[in-house]
Amino acid sequence: MKIICCLLLFILLIKCIETKKVHRTYVVERNTTAREKSMYGFRILDSNEKTCLYQIRVSSKDMDTAILVDDIGKNIVANLKGTWIKNSINVTFSINDSHLNKWTDGFIQRNDNWLSIDYATQSNNQQLIARSSTFLKKVKIYDKKKNELIAQFRQRTRWTSSKPVKYILKIYSNQVPDAIYFFLVLIMDHRGLAGDN
Repeated sequence: MKIICCLLLFILLIKCIETKKVHRTYVVERNTTAREKSMYGFRILDSNEKTCLYQIRVSSKDMDTAILVDDIGKNIVANLKGTWIKNSINVTFSINDSHLNKWTDGFIQRNDNWLSIDYATQSNNQQLIARSSTFLKKVKIYDKKKNELIAQFRQRTRWTSSKPVKYILKIYSNQVPDAIYFFLVLIMDHRGLAGDN
């Protein structure tokens, strides 16, 4: 009985450590499919799904590309280019910092492990690890240096296949631009996170 109580206390302690204050919540919804490939764009909605805040538009010619635009002014907020549809992942991105009036560059790489798949992201001296469990459709994103949970997203349950794929994205930190999280959802969805690719 003492062992069971200790295990329950340990699990509760881990849950309390990972419980964080949510700064922002988005619903990231897959929209249209390009005919030549299974490439999807996304709409980024507020937590109530009333307002579309951003859109991700994708295309593939010589390389896979995506642009993130704000839905209000149709301004380009960020772009992503490289390869993420096929086996390898080799992408770079640029994000516009409107406060500093400059673009910041970064990259995303994939690392396969035994029980999980990690996506390493680096931008502006920030290193992140997005960790996806093989068994769960949930992704946790950590600051690599501090090993601190800074965001997570999971697929919302669909009751029928006619409903669009949606992800609930919760952000716990302001240390990196939200565009990085949106691009991670895009890439990991195209890599089969939703289970329908």
